[in-house]
Amino acid sequence: MSVYTGNIVSGLLTFPLIAFAITLPYMVYQYRKFGSIPWLRTLIVYSFVFYMLVAYYMVILPLPENRSAVVPYAAHPQLVPFHFVQLIADSSAASLADPSTWPGLLRNPNVYEAFFNVLLLVPLGMYLRYYFRRTWWQTLLIGFATTLFYETSQITGLWGLYAHPYRLFDVDDLMLNTLGAMVGFWAVGPAMRVLPDMRLVNMEAREEGLRASVTRRALSFLIDILASQAAAGLLAGVFRMLGAQAAIEAAGGSWDAAVRGIELASLAVLFALVPALTRGQTLGQKLLKLRIVRPDASPARWYQPAARYGLLLLFAWVPFALLSGIVGLDTGRTGEMGALAAFAARHQAGIIWAWLAFMAAWAVSLGVRAVRAAVLKRPFVMLNGVLSNTRVMTVEGVELERDRRTVMDVAEVAALERRIAEDGTPLATLMERAGNAVADEVRAWVPDPSPVVVLAGSGNNGGDGWVCARALAEAGYPVTLVAPDLAERLHAEPARTTALAAFSDAAARDLPLSVLIAPDADVLSDAFEKAGAVVDALLGTGFSGDEVREPYAAWIRAANRRRFEGARGRGRGRHRKRTHERGEHERPRRTLPAKAKGAPFAVAVDVPSGLAAQTGAAARPTFAADLTVTMLAFKPGLAGPAAAPWTGAVKLAKLGVDVPALRNELRGNAAGDGAGADAQA
Repeated sequence: MSVYTGNIVSGLLTFPLIAFAITLPYMVYQYRKFGSIPWLRTLIVYSFVFYMLVAYYMVILPLPENRSAVVPYAAHPQLVPFHFVQLIADSSAASLADPSTWPGLLRNPNVYEAFFNVLLLVPLGMYLRYYFRRTWWQTLLIGFATTLFYETSQITGLWGLYAHPYRLFDVDDLMLNTLGAMVGFWAVGPAMRVLPDMRLVNMEAREEGLRASVTRRALSFLIDILASQAAAGLLAGVFRMLGAQAAIEAAGGSWDAAVRGIELASLAVLFALVPALTRGQTLGQKLLKLRIVRPDASPARWYQPAARYGLLLLFAWVPFALLSGIVGLDTGRTGEMGALAAFAARHQAGIIWAWLAFMAAWAVSLGVRAVRAAVLKRPFVMLNGVLSNTRVMTVEGVELERDRRTVMDVAEVAALERRIAEDGTPLATLMERAGNAVADEVRAWVPDPSPVVVLAGSGNNGGDGWVCARALAEAGYPVTLVAPDLAERLHAEPARTTALAAFSDAAARDLPLSVLIAPDADVLSDAFEKAGAVVDALLGTGFSGDEVREPYAAWIRAANRRRFEGARGRGRGRHRKRTHERGEHERPRRTLPAKAKGAPFAVAVDVPSGLAAQTGAAARPTFAADLTVTMLAFKPGLAGPAAAPWTGAVKLAKLGVDVPALRNELRGNAAGDGAGADAQA
């Protein structure tokens, strides 16, 4: 047992060095792929690295005293399968027919050696299934490949580092280690029902990654500084080899001053010239997908990055230059100084303490602003950013912010759809794309095929819901579509044709799609109880008013009850009724009650039902969504802060259309028509 604990101690001693070496590459990878670094994912990754390190130490340690050491028992590999069973039988008096002899097996070293061989790769099987999402046969192959690597390390003397094998290559170890990986794979299955789904963690990381966090910006700045110093050092070395140092010193110059000049030139290139050539990205920002823009997310002018980082350099240099000047004053020569210098010399100690207090207060304010920005999900603003009129945003955040700022009125979107149809893309095709876009979001946020309820209205927004329901059913999700009437009785086109096609296709292919026509409250509540997601495709952008008509109002209330009050339980019926009658999740308000644990993920199509897309006014009731997938362009009602409690996160689905070009064309035509009308008048 002491050997095992010694290997663990060796892992604890060397792991910090490995963690330090992988941290920067790991952070860069996470920021590039997901946009943020979730703590759970980081904990699992580093624990996996530590486990693999200790597992390998279990295989190769202790090392021989010298490279030519000969270990007799390891000279010939053990190639007889199940040899460990014979060893246990030969070294134990236990009998299967006599249970009283079984405890003696626990003291048999061959038994616990076999047990530890199984245990060695049990964590690997758990990691492979939970974190890496591998199947059983992939886990089997990876487990076998891992133990084969271990055994090959032993038979080759740690890959030729030692002249002879010093650990035994044993075919039984291959079998027992591989069995351990499969035991871990099976054992972690029940725990995955309560553990956070890593796919969902990744999606949340991507959502969080839309914001340029302080850590991400600091890391990009660190990478730029390191690149600048490396480039300056390389250039200085090259110039020195070419004889520049000797020439400068022969001319009476200072080589140190020349090196500082090279460093400043390197900073100027990386923080001024490179961003000017790359439209607002330094090398570090390019690597981490950040961009320097103006506060409205429009492209920064060529000189603004230089101003931003020039001011930062100035603010960082001036305090230390002042401190250096004050410390260098000769208090014995105050009579030869100016009044200000003499005052500074006489009060040198007090000024230094004041400088330290100022710098400490600045550091505290920096930390407070960083924490405040992280908690409130707001940009971290620095003085150099304010003066240069710039901010650092993620590339995805820039695109989203520009989309948010280029909103289109509901009437403009209708005109845009007609213009798209004139170009050969009918509304039915846009409906197919919209429904599939919503289904993609549901699959991303609800990775395992859980039951989904789709509320489909009688208009074209309902047609999007039918397409979404069919797409989810094709992916294996059990879908319940709730509609006010049969598909053939719908009047809106192309919603009617699309709904009929989706229903016929699902029936012909036996997809898990069931349809409830105007269900009563209990049936609908039962569907919501089992749902992992709810899709709202009831009312579209054309809705405006103070009250939602029935039966849609009852359906929205039922969905909101499930969201805010949780699943039905014993004794909850009266409480649910009282809470709902108070209208706590019906009133238009800036904040809503907390989402209940286990509530389904709620997605709204284009706009939450009950919310006016043009004005952002919320009717009674309004569907409360976690995510709103709006089509073609942001509408005015979605962009305002009052709509945020109802919309949740808002994603734009452009449906394969070059919306900015068509929008500019429509607005140009409208402006031309208006000018022509004025001329005629």
